[in-house]
Amino acid sequence: MKLNKRYKVLAMGLTIALTLGSMVGCSSNKTAENTTVGYQDIDAAKTEELVADQKNTLVIDVRGTEAYDKGHLEYAINIPFDEFESRLDELKGYEDQNIILICNTGNKSGKAGQILADNGFKKVYNAQDGMDEHKYATVTYDTLTGGEFEKMAAEDTNAVIVDTRDAKDYEGSHIENAINIPIDEFEAKYNELDKDKDILIYCNSGRTSAQAANILTKNGYKHVYNSADGVKEFDFKLVK
Repeated sequence: MKLNKRYKVLAMGLTIALTLGSMVGCSSNKTAENTTVGYQDIDAAKTEELVADQKNTLVIDVRGTEAYDKGHLEYAINIPFDEFESRLDELKGYEDQNIILICNTGNKSGKAGQILADNGFKKVYNAQDGMDEHKYATVTYDTLTGGEFEKMAAEDTNAVIVDTRDAKDYEGSHIENAINIPIDEFEAKYNELDKDKDILIYCNSGRTSAQAANILTKNGYKHVYNSADGVKEFDFKLVK
């Protein structure tokens, strides 16, 4: 009896040790996996919540240009996956901002998320419910980062640049050659704009300019570009 009891004690100790070892091993593996991934998968509801927080979020659609042009999330810029690594310089300054990546299925956007995480981006989210898997509200105008918008405004000398801020803000300073159509007057005045020209729109935060861009595309304008970054978020070169 004593011998059996001794063996039972030893067996219990061995079982406890193996269980603890297994728990520690699982914990270590989980930590390693999280460190390796470096981005967070989110569902459609969380995606829509972060998109709505436009001031603190950059949305990147990594589908091809043709798919993007047919309809994409509001405020989403387009960097096709095949060009993603070569265009990382365009994302300098967004390292500490929320970044959502989206594609059709969550596959390529996840790979793009890993690229960002490997390059020091801190708050990276992959929309695992892609454009083919959830009925998101979409728009058809193009959205650009502040840097790309400023570059296009400087190079496209035939473009019309529209400032949708209040007149007093515009008079204080604005992008060179921009005209002022405050958002409150936009519905009444948008038809003064030439449909054959590129129309570049900006505001303080990218929100009212997005409203204006949406008005234009719904009324048949094809060449509409909105700056995701407003003058309060990007250091545009402004004139008085």
